Amino acid sequence: MQAQALCSSFEATSVISNFSEETRPWVRNLVDFFEACKEEQESRISYLTGIKPSARLASVLVLLFERDRHLRVLATVRGKNLKTHGGQTSLPGGKMEEGDHGDIFTTAYREANEEVALPLSHPNIHTLGILELQPFHGLVVTPVVALLTGISVLDHLKARDGEVDLIYSHPLQGFVEPNIAPKYDILVSHGGRDWPYELQYHNHQDYIVEALDNMVYRLHRFQTSTAPVTGLTADVLIRTAEIAYKKQPVYERYALGQVRNFDTLVAMFEKLR
Repeated sequence: MQAQALCSSFEATSVISNFSEETRPWVRNLVDFFEACKEEQESRISYLTGIKPSARLASVLVLLFERDRHLRVLATVRGKNLKTHGGQTSLPGGKMEEGDHGDIFTTAYREANEEVALPLSHPNIHTLGILELQPFHGLVVTPVVALLTGISVLDHLKARDGEVDLIYSHPLQGFVEPNIAPKYDILVSHGGRDWPYELQYHNHQDYIVEALDNMVYRLHRFQTSTAPVTGLTADVLIRTAEIAYKKQPVYERYALGQVRNFDTLVAMFEKLR
């Protein structure tokens, strides 16, 4: 693992103390959650080691930091000329490579280093753990969640030419309460190219997944200061916000009949291969 992990309650307390009184409860919720589900995370990692080839594995980095007394998450806009999902918001991440030696954490940090020049090793980056696995275009994606306690690191980030057009951030709370985003950011114009939807702040659309017995999947979109957050990225950040703020979204999270356990959903996709 390339970043400092929280290994003890003392260490966790020290990290939490770097945050303001306003954000400490939300950071504490995240730390407690990952501490309480260590066995579940180890089970997921064990499951991942059985997936071959390792090129079918990928990970994304959910890097959280405080600015103006609220939590934000680092995001990127993919290069507009990329063959897949060009111009869309994503989290730093990508496929596992041979040099990662089967370690999904190494994949997340290596990709973040390549895409936005996040340091591979830094004392102010603290790994919390992994979230539910996510199926995505034949890949099994693992979200790695981490805290950044020194935001001066952000001043040295640099978008990789051709792969990343823009580095930006969004308030984490906005993924459970979308109408809070304008309190912190100037959002793209409602009705414009980057938010052409009828409703402000949040939009969803339900799709039928024929390959999974016609299961319904609800795709969420969030209005930001740049490209919308949508799809897998939205799913990961909704889950992260649910944990941090200990609340369900103010909108209806799932479609009727949608599988809600993404570990189960990954297993369903695996059976189809």
